[in-house]
Amino acid sequence: MPAKKKITESEYEILKVLWNADGPMNTQSITESLSGTAWQRTTIATLLTRLCEKGGAAFESRGRTHYYYPLISEDEYKLNATKSLIGRVFGGSVKNLVAALYDNNEMTDEEIKEIKEMFELG
Repeated sequence: MPAKKKITESEYEILKVLWNADGPMNTQSITESLSGTAWQRTTIATLLTRLCEKGGAAFESRGRTHYYYPLISEDEYKLNATKSLIGRVFGGSVKNLVAALYDNNEMTDEEIKEIKEMFELG
């Protein structure tokens, strides 16, 4: 199920924690996982609420504690983010994206070789 609204960079950081978890996580566990950020527990709780409202995550209640889990996979997120970028920046053209990366020497020879092989196999 794709998220209903665009997920922000901050919400994406929360999703990364949820994707790497072995199961649903409570706010305290998520906060501990994000201890390298300057976010307070209240900020994380707000981001979780927004992420749930957007359809990116959900929670189950166990007593008074909410346990959060992702509703979209990392692959779904990446695909949606890529489509959005291509649509906004490259006029919907994958060719223009690849040309921009190639023209600016952002692709290694090995990456170019791998891409060619992908197309030859496809």
